[in-house]
Amino acid sequence: MGRPEKPVNNAGGLVAQFAGELRALRARAGNPTYREMARSAMFSSSVLSSAASGNRMPSLSVTLAFVAACGGDQDGWRQRWLAVTGGHMRFPTRERVTGKLPYPAQLPQRPRGFIGRVAELAWLRAAGDTPIVISGPAGVGKTGLALYYAYTRAADMTNGQLYADLGAGPSPYDVLDGFLRALGVPGDQLAGTPDHRVGLYRTLLVERRLLVLLDNVLDERQVRPLLVETDTSTTVLVSRKRLLGLREVRRLPVTPLSRADSVEMIVAGLPPTVTAGPDDLDRLAEFCGDLPLALDIALRRIALRPHVILGQMLDGWHRNGNALNWLSIGDLSMREALRSAYLTLSHPARMLLHWLARTADRVGPLPSEEDELADELIDAGILSQAGHDFAGLRLSPLVRAFVRDMACSFARDVPVGAGSPRAGY
Repeated sequence: MGRPEKPVNNAGGLVAQFAGELRALRARAGNPTYREMARSAMFSSSVLSSAASGNRMPSLSVTLAFVAACGGDQDGWRQRWLAVTGGHMRFPTRERVTGKLPYPAQLPQRPRGFIGRVAELAWLRAAGDTPIVISGPAGVGKTGLALYYAYTRAADMTNGQLYADLGAGPSPYDVLDGFLRALGVPGDQLAGTPDHRVGLYRTLLVERRLLVLLDNVLDERQVRPLLVETDTSTTVLVSRKRLLGLREVRRLPVTPLSRADSVEMIVAGLPPTVTAGPDDLDRLAEFCGDLPLALDIALRRIALRPHVILGQMLDGWHRNGNALNWLSIGDLSMREALRSAYLTLSHPARMLLHWLARTADRVGPLPSEEDELADELIDAGILSQAGHDFAGLRLSPLVRAFVRDMACSFARDVPVGAGSPRAGY
C-alpha cells in the first residue's frame, strides 16, 4: 500500500473526473504503488501519479499504460479518453493563443528502416522525464536511435519538439535564444541577462509538454544551462562522450548492433537483384564492424551496382586495400567520422591509441597509470569497453585501419619502442 495521495484537483472538470476514475481503477486492483506500476507500464512513477492528479489530461499512451498496469480494459479506456478529449489531444491545434505561431516541430527527418535496439528503446521508454544522455562511438547510430525514440514520443509532447545540432560548437545561449523564439517568446523578453533567459526557458519546459533533442554535444558546458527538472518535458542529449560532469541524468551507452540485427539491416537494404549468400551477409557485417553508419554507406555503394555478386564485391574491397576507402559516399564517410573523434584527443591519448592499434584485437588490461587516457579514448568513441573495468578494452577493425592511415600523416604521434604504451612520452 502506497502513501496517501493528494486529493484530485476538482477544479479540473472532466479532467478531474477522469483522474478520479483512474484512481478508482487502481483501488480495484489493490492499490499497487506507482513504483510497482512503473515496472510494467514503461513510464516513470511520477508520470503515472500525475495522470491521476486531475491537474492535466494524461496522454493516451500514458492512460493505456496506467490501465494495463491495473489490469483494466484498454479498449474501454481508449473510448473514455477519446470521449473526454474529443480525440484532439493526440493532434493538438497547431496555433497558440498568443502569437499565432505553430508549435515547434524541429526534429530532422525520421530514420527509415530502423532496425533493432529493442533493449535500448525499452530502457528509454522506462527512463521517465529525467534528462537522458545517449553516448557511444562514431557511427554506432546514436542519432538514429534518438530520433526514432523522439518520433515515438512526439504525439505525447503536445507543445512540440525542439532540436539543435551542437557539433559546430554554438554557445548554449545562442541555442537558448532560438528555442525561446520558437516557443513564441517576444523579442523584448530576450533582452535580459542570460540567467533571465535560462529561467524563462526552464519555466516554459515545466509548464508545457515539450521534447528537446540536443545532438552532437561536445561537452557539458554546451548543455548545462539547457537542462531542466520537469515531469512534463523530456530532454535527450546525444554525444560521443558520456558527459560525466553532468549530475542527475540517466545515461544510455550505445554499442554496435548485434550480428543478427546487422544482417537484418543488410537484407532490408540490399537491392533484390544482388546475389548474396548467408556467409556474404556475415562478411559484410564484419567488414563494417556492425556499425549502422558503415552499413548504411556500404549498402548505398552496393546499390550503385545492383546486379553484382556480393561475395565478389567483398573480395575486391579486401584485395584493393583499406576498408575505409570504400566506406564513403556523398557527404557520408566513416573516415571523417573517425577523424573528427581523433582530433579531439590529447597528444598522450593519440600516442596510446597508436600503441594499442599494434596490439591484438582484445587490448586487455592496461597499467593503472593509463586509466585516465583510456577514459579519454572511450569518451571520444575510439575505444570500446566491455564491463566495468579496463579488462575488456577493444579497438574495432575500422579504428585500427584508420590509425594505420594516420600513422603515416602523424608519425610524431606513434610511440617509439615495443614496451610500455608510455614509451616516447
